[in-house]
Amino acid sequence: MSTEQQIILLDIHPDAKAVLFALLQENNQLRTELEEQKDRLVSTIEACEVLGCARKKFWILSKLSDFPKSIQFGKTNHYRLNELIKFRTQHQQSVNN
Repeated sequence: MSTEQQIILLDIHPDAKAVLFALLQENNQLRTELEEQKDRLVSTIEACEVLGCARKKFWILSKLSDFPKSIQFGKTNHYRLNELIKFRTQHQQSVNN
């Protein structure tokens, strides 16, 4: 049963259902935007934020063999956001085990 069907079946005031439908639509839109942004490139500063580390730790991590490769524009390195997220997830799992 879809979320929309579940909202319809709720025994609540029609105005409350309208609010739930609006929130559902906004949630779906935000999920779509998030998926679209995962393919974008981020700077080293943004990459540090994604990984939750300072530049020194970022430099240490970047020496690991499974660290995402940088894409260079001029003198600036950029990284694919989806690759950073994947690395972060794998690295956290290996540290926790």
